[in-house]
Amino acid sequence: MHEHTHIGYLDSIRGLAALTVVSEHFVIAYGLPCTGVVCSQVLDYSPLHLWWDGTAAVSMFFVLSGLVLSLRYFREGHTPRLDQFSLRRYVLNRLFRLWPPYCGVLLLSALLYRATSAIPMPSTSLLPPDPWISQMWQGHALSWGDMLREAFLPRLPGTVVLIPQAWTLTIELTLSLLLPVGLILMQRGLSWLLLFTLALVSLLNVPVFLLHFLAGLLLARHWGAISGYLLARALHRRTLLGLGLLLYTVNDIHQGWLNETGLWLISGLGAVLILVYASGSATTQRLLNVPLPRMIGKVSYSLYLLHLAVLMSLTPLILQGLEPVLSSRSGLWLGGWLLTIGCSLALARLSYRYLEKPGMAAGRYLGDG
Repeated sequence: MHEHTHIGYLDSIRGLAALTVVSEHFVIAYGLPCTGVVCSQVLDYSPLHLWWDGTAAVSMFFVLSGLVLSLRYFREGHTPRLDQFSLRRYVLNRLFRLWPPYCGVLLLSALLYRATSAIPMPSTSLLPPDPWISQMWQGHALSWGDMLREAFLPRLPGTVVLIPQAWTLTIELTLSLLLPVGLILMQRGLSWLLLFTLALVSLLNVPVFLLHFLAGLLLARHWGAISGYLLARALHRRTLLGLGLLLYTVNDIHQGWLNETGLWLISGLGAVLILVYASGSATTQRLLNVPLPRMIGKVSYSLYLLHLAVLMSLTPLILQGLEPVLSSRSGLWLGGWLLTIGCSLALARLSYRYLEKPGMAAGRYLGDG
């Protein structure tokens, strides 16, 4: 099924979520831009934490995946159209969408690991880098065989060193390959799909993110109706956005009264409400469709893959170079953060062109062959 169902502003939302992951990892490594108690409390324990809430971004990624992968099958009502669906084409497209860029970035990370893992990460006036980042590569001795085992995306080792954030990609690949089952069950009735999903999560220990994926599929089913309803109801949209942002950032204001599963579920619900708001806001869609957010969205997968390699190998050098020029801690932090994002985006654009696009083309060629 080849209907054009691409929605550009959803790419932009994914790109902004990827930027929050980059920002979170920079903050973990080097702290917040301010050291005062009030400033730190405001940036850490309020919805203003949104700009570096990488945990919530993971929830957004999974809801978006379920939505985007399902939309094309709900162009003519609430029942998925599978008359032109090809399982072979779908599986090959997903494998070649995710795996070749991952292997390319893994190779780059392996080379950088070999070049830098024996060298202590330098300190600057931002404070020594947190052990989380300084020991991510330096604290592990990897053979080439260990690195090769990290290339098998469907089943990664228990500890992933070269691209630590890849744990989400194994889940993404598994859940996306379950999508055809979900669509078939939805043809039979929503109750079938709900029972199947709950059984997998509660009885077979499938990750809770399957519920995020299901939420995305249900959003796709009703996307047109939701959008049409909200376009003329500004108060409804704003209420949904406010509630969505509150739930989306719950990870940083819950103060221990939720377990990890509860946090993922609530931030996932927040992601759903934010996407519902975006579906009915023409102004938001116009803002998200300008060139810069669209570009970030287009390269967001490579940005997600590459940014930790930049943070470990280039950011310390960037901070050392900036320190003689930027005397204040806040200025050094801001310069390091912006240049880390800039370098990550530059490499992500190259990765998109030379890894992602050829991979997608190969998947289409083999799937249609």
